[in-house]
Amino acid sequence: MKDQAHSLRRLVMERDITSPIKVFSVTSGKGGVGKTSIVVNIAIMLASIGKKVLVLDADLGLANVDMILGLIPKYNIRHVLEGECSIEDILLDGPGGIKIIPASSGVQELADLSYEQQISLTNALDYFSQEMDYMLVDTGAGISKNVMYFNMSVQRIILVVTPEPTSITDAYALIKVVRKKYGIKRFNLIINNVLSIIEGEGVAEKLRFACERFLGDVSLDMLGSIPYDKHIPECVRGQKAFVGVYPRSITAQRLKSIAKGINSISNLVDENGNMQFFLRRMLLEQTGR
Repeated sequence: MKDQAHSLRRLVMERDITSPIKVFSVTSGKGGVGKTSIVVNIAIMLASIGKKVLVLDADLGLANVDMILGLIPKYNIRHVLEGECSIEDILLDGPGGIKIIPASSGVQELADLSYEQQISLTNALDYFSQEMDYMLVDTGAGISKNVMYFNMSVQRIILVVTPEPTSITDAYALIKVVRKKYGIKRFNLIINNVLSIIEGEGVAEKLRFACERFLGDVSLDMLGSIPYDKHIPECVRGQKAFVGVYPRSITAQRLKSIAKGINSISNLVDENGNMQFFLRRMLLEQTGR
């Protein structure tokens, strides 16, 4: 086992760490906050400004991304982890030129990846390190092992929150776990389903106040707020991307602004102590570096 860990550390360190890809997780403390829809629409907006974008559906046992877009994958991440096909074989073409790695649906075993599966997934995803500008990782909600695994493996965590008290409380709980257990200090915020920009800023301030009072050195950088829009759930039900159906709406413009904000984030390599590409930090920690 010791020799295996040494070999893995060497493999991780010898890989090209000059990869241009930027890897973000989009996560939430509770479900039902519109996270997956936000991921898809921001990905399309990033693609609209010329970026090559990959969306990883990281809610591995409860696939969402392909379903809200009406895509029917022949293979998914389960087939890759079981060695039945390669990561390239499961890649889907999404709207606006984005690429999607679909998850499985109703596969309980994938809700808690083993260490060996984590390594397998890492090796598979490394294929895209020079192929894409962005990878957006749509995690599950909460603080489960899988959610933490993906959040600890990216260059920046984007937290989606709504004005609901339970969403704010659960968002703080996630931040607390990530800060205290893993030492991550910096997060980006998207406040969804707001009635006004002022309401969105108020939600961000509530979170900042709680973090400053109880955690001290956490930084919460606002990417923007998204107004409540009845057409968003309509598009989800119709399995269409909102920004493709209502490209001139205020909501679409807000999503575009958030995408530009993400695109303006730089200096990701050393923030939070993370390595350059997906999962390197986690692998180095797990092999006892």
